[in-house]
Parts: sequence; structure tokens; C-alpha cells
Amino acid sequence: MKKHVVLALPVCLAACAPQMQLAKAPPLRSSDWQASEPSAPRATSLGAAFGSNALQALIDRALSANADIGAARARVAQARAQLRGARAAMLPVVNASAGLSATQTDNTGGSAFDFSAGSAGVDVSWDADLFGRARAGRRAALSRVEAAAFDRDAAALAVEAEVARSFVQHAVLSERIALLDRNLASARELDRIIRIRLREGEGTKVETGLQSIEVRQLEAERLRLTEAQVQTRNALAVLVGEEAPLFSAPEAELATLTVPEIGSGQPAELLVRRPDVRAAEARIRAASGDVEQARAAFLPNLTLTASALGQAASLTGPYGLTLATGAALLAPIFNGGRLRGEFALATAQQAETVQLYRGALLTALSEAENALTAVEKSRARQALLEQVVGEARTTARLTRLQYIEGEADLRFMIDAQQMLVQAEDALAIATQERMNAAIDLYRALGGAPRS
Repeated sequence: MKKHVVLALPVCLAACAPQMQLAKAPPLRSSDWQASEPSAPRATSLGAAFGSNALQALIDRALSANADIGAARARVAQARAQLRGARAAMLPVVNASAGLSATQTDNTGGSAFDFSAGSAGVDVSWDADLFGRARAGRRAALSRVEAAAFDRDAAALAVEAEVARSFVQHAVLSERIALLDRNLASARELDRIIRIRLREGEGTKVETGLQSIEVRQLEAERLRLTEAQVQTRNALAVLVGEEAPLFSAPEAELATLTVPEIGSGQPAELLVRRPDVRAAEARIRAASGDVEQARAAFLPNLTLTASALGQAASLTGPYGLTLATGAALLAPIFNGGRLRGEFALATAQQAETVQLYRGALLTALSEAENALTAVEKSRARQALLEQVVGEARTTARLTRLQYIEGEADLRFMIDAQQMLVQAEDALAIATQERMNAAIDLYRALGGAPRS
């Protein structure tokens, strides 16, 4: 009768264990983008997309020395260490023991130790994992390794994009400073002409003051742009993992950079290309393993044991060996609701990972859609500003000639110069925005295709 009770115990406990109700990841319903983008080849890297070896060299340095990427690598190592522990839980545990006893005797000739007995033994125990608790823990740990690896890839992608963005900004600031220097030289030359006209009685102090103000404003703007360029260089130093005082940013002319054309693909490709989405998906699998492990805790564990013990009454006496084997079935009966609490917690955490995955997917789709729109609009904006700059240059040149010949008012000429300065600066900024849009699209799509 007792034998039947013992055999029925696992079946009864299995029936009492709670049923798993795992949350499901939502399907992707989008089949195409709202913003249209011409088909283009996939970029293998941002350095190649911009046609800049200097940029690619910076990206390579950042990928090897950036602190955020280094921390992400360390988290991968931590997850792998936890996986080794989960795998070890499925292996037998072997313990060895040894003992030696000695007796001290006092004689007239001195003290001596008599080694009178010795023993040695080996104990082996193994959890049969009847209901897959250890296997579920191993699957959860493996999924966490995958999630940590995808997090590392996401950190690398973010750093690659920020290095490219800072590099472009540094080049654009150099271009804006060069434009400002040319306009400043022209303004200073005009200031000299106005002062000559004042000495000859053909100008006024008002004209001199107005042009002097224009020169000072351009000088102040140059100081602001130079400060911004230094800050950009220091930001690049942090990204590549170097000390700012020792870092020297490579020189890059904006005209030498190619505006990338990046193919958008289909929304479904984000599921396999975006590392943050794949990390969120891996966390769902890990949390599902936690739920399985929490449910298996309700079920009995079967532990098989074996031991061997050897003993000797003395080092020279006979040696005896004792062998023993056994099996133990351990099942929870009463634990004050602890197991149900742990199961409810694991279930709720699994539901949370599904919502985090949903949020990551929605964010990815939104970022890609925004980047596609930015690529389209920034291209059109750059084309319009190129026309504005051409007209502003012609107007500034004509009004300058008219003023020197006495056919135009100074204020009119200053307005034309300011319009040219603003138009050239706006064009440089529009070029930067177009390049930034391409960088955003590259990052939103998950970066370069992975083999």
C-alpha cells in the first residue's frame, strides 16, 4: 500500500501545479513604409557610405575602446558565467573525503604520534530533473546570453552612429568657419573702403558704424562656432575612448564626404536586423524559461546518490570498503505560498518582457519612418537652399558694385551681405541635416547586414 502511495505522489503534485499562461508577442502588421525611398544598396559601414577612410578609422577605434561597448562586453561575460552555472546544475555532484587519526603517547624517551586509523570516501549525487526544472533554467540562461550579445551589438551600433554624427558635425563646423572667414574678410575690406570714403567726404559716420557692427557680429559668430568645434572634438574623444587633452580629430572637408543613399527594405526586416528588438525577443524566451522553472518547483525532485567509503584500523592493518546507493524523492507539501508567489512573479515578469518587446518594436518602426521622412525632406531642403545661395551671391556682388559706384545705399548692401552669410550657413546646416538623416536611417534599420 505504501508503494502505491509513493508512486501516486508525483502524479497528484503534477495535477496541483499551476498551469502556465504565457503572454504572446504581438505580430508585425506593417508591410511597407509611408515615406517612400528609392531603392539603394545596403551600406556595409558608415565609413564606406560616406566615402571616408578617416571616419572608418575613428569608428574602428571606438568599437575597440569605447567604454559603453566595453561594459556591454562585460555583461555578455557575466551572462555566460551564469549559463555555465545553469549547465552545471544538470551534472552530477562528486565530493571526496579523506581522514587520518593519530594518537600521541608520552614516554621517557619523548613524545610520539601513532597514526592508528585512516579513511577515504567518494559521494556522488545527481538530480534526475524529472520535470525539466534544470533544463528550463539552462534555456533561460542561454536566452540571457543572447540578449546580452544583442545589447552589445545595439551599443556598438549606437556608438558607430554617434561617431559618424560627430565627425560630420566637425566637418560642417569647419566648413561654416571657412565660409565665415571669407565673409569676414570681405566685410573688413568693405569697412576699409567705407573709412576711405569717409575721409574723402563721400561717406558718413553712420555708414562706418553700421559696417563696424557687421564685422564685430561676424567675429563673435566665429568665436561661437570655434567653441562648438572644440566641444565636438571632445565628444569624439569620449566616443573613441581617449582622453580629450590628448585627442586630435582628423581633418575632413565637407565637400569630400558623400551623402549616403541607404536602402530601406521592408518593415519586417527590423525583426532580424535591429539588435534591440532581437534582445527584447530573447528576453521573452528567458522569462518564459523562468516561468517553466517556477512551475517545476511544485513538482518532486528525484535525487540519485552513491557513495564509497574505505576505512582502515591502522596504516598497516586490513582495509575495508563500503558501498551504498540510494534514491530520494523530495516533494513540496507546505511552503506558505512561497512557490505560488514565485510563480506569479515569474509570470508577471514574462508579461512585462512581452510589453517591452512591443515597445521596442513600435519604437523601431517609428524611428525608421522618421528617418525616411527626414531623408526625403532634407534632400528637398538642401536643393532649395542651393538655389537661394546662388541668388544671394549674385545679389551681394551686384549691391557691392552699386555701393562702390554710389548707386546703392549702404544699408541695402549690408542686408544683401547678411542674407548671403545666412544662406551659406543654412546650406551647410542643411547638408549636415541630410547626412544626419542618413545616419539615423542606418541606425534605425539596424546597421550593416550581419552574416
